[in-house]
Amino acid sequence: MQRTASDAHAEAYANIASYVARQARKRKGLIVDYACGAGLLTKQLVQLLPGWRVLGVDGSRAMLRRAKAWADRMPQDRPASLEWLRAKLPNFSLPIREADIVVFAFPNIITGDKERSHFEGMYSTDSAEARRIAAKRGKAGAEALYDQLFMNRVIARNLRGLLRKGGLCVRADYSQGDRHELTRHDQVATMFEEGSLNVGTPRRMPDPFFTLLDSRYYPSEVIRDVYEQTEDEDFLEGGYSVSLLKAL
Repeated sequence: MQRTASDAHAEAYANIASYVARQARKRKGLIVDYACGAGLLTKQLVQLLPGWRVLGVDGSRAMLRRAKAWADRMPQDRPASLEWLRAKLPNFSLPIREADIVVFAFPNIITGDKERSHFEGMYSTDSAEARRIAAKRGKAGAEALYDQLFMNRVIARNLRGLLRKGGLCVRADYSQGDRHELTRHDQVATMFEEGSLNVGTPRRMPDPFFTLLDSRYYPSEVIRDVYEQTEDEDFLEGGYSVSLLKAL
């Protein structure tokens, strides 16, 4: 909470919300803030999209208490419809294919071995592809990279399941540069994670469920969130990328 209340985060949330609002060309619809935390981005969305229904979803009771606290202080006659839902994420029992837009910004979703094993049984093809991509990086850190690739892919499937066909997913991810600056391996890994990868051999073609429409990089001190968790000095500089994906 202390970090997300920083000036850097406030600027990032305002930028992301403005980006979402530019994509929301209809006058009304349903937007889901997935892993909304204390709702600092949700608040911006409510203000910019007054005709929309807004649903904030998170697994933390403490975070949602903070979100509800500021929501209760908003005018009761506000035009936007705002709801909160507590759900451990990823969660495939959430409202199915109803949302027009899903926003996923600066996530901190932690899963355990038991959950990973459960999803490996559900998505064995994704698991095998994640291991293949991770192995190409080399043995050092391959298991940690596999876990990241596979679980991020599961979350991307969860995001897709919330959207109607043609709906939009706006992702804000910590990044150290623009997509075109990444190595070929990192570009493939990123597309695999987000569900937009549509290249490969006929026998190993990943199942794409999004198509990438746009990606923009913004230098920002929010990258220090990663440093605070990892103490990896590579993350003292960087920023975040905002990606726009269309549900297939």
